[in-house]
Amino acid sequence: MTDQDVIDYLKANPDFFSRNPGLIDQIKVPSGNGVISLSHHALAQLRAQLQKAHAENARMIDSARSNAWIFERTRGLVLSLLQCEDLDGVSACLEEHLQRAFELDTVCLVLADDVSEPEDRGIIRRLPHQDFNSDDVKQLVESPEGRVGRFSESLTERLFGIERDVGSAAAVAIGKPTVGALALGSANQHHFDGGMDTLFLATIAEALGLLLPRIQK
Repeated sequence: MTDQDVIDYLKANPDFFSRNPGLIDQIKVPSGNGVISLSHHALAQLRAQLQKAHAENARMIDSARSNAWIFERTRGLVLSLLQCEDLDGVSACLEEHLQRAFELDTVCLVLADDVSEPEDRGIIRRLPHQDFNSDDVKQLVESPEGRVGRFSESLTERLFGIERDVGSAAAVAIGKPTVGALALGSANQHHFDGGMDTLFLATIAEALGLLLPRIQK
């Protein structure tokens, strides 16, 4: 009888060990610590599966808590934005409820405006129309979910200027038609990565898209 004969027999008779339970402890299988019985091997595998399940459960709980934290702060920010009556109020609201609440290095509300060169006033950054219509900004505007990750040097400079230290960023267009963009920046090159969800950012941008045309009249 060959090994293959045994394998074929066990496959054809999956209840063999149920009918002969005494053999389980006599069968030896290799392990990292030498040779153990089949029952101990099965128990070790079960423990490993349970540990993996516990780890996955903990990850899902942490993710749910994080999402709840983001939702509550985003909700508070949107409600505060809707009470703003001018750009100064919007700037103060974004600084308190976005930059500080989310512990971000940089937040810029970039607005296309009739200026000859970029102008910065706190969080508000006014960008000449020709700069806002540049190819790199157009790519951002045409992306419905925005962009996340390491931006090109030219796009980073247009959105944040040259004074701010930005290694990675997340940005989304505001309004339809587009009136500007909301840009978040971090000095850490890995803080914003391409796999991040931009739903909360899109929600804030949507609120700004409703608000800005009203207060800029």
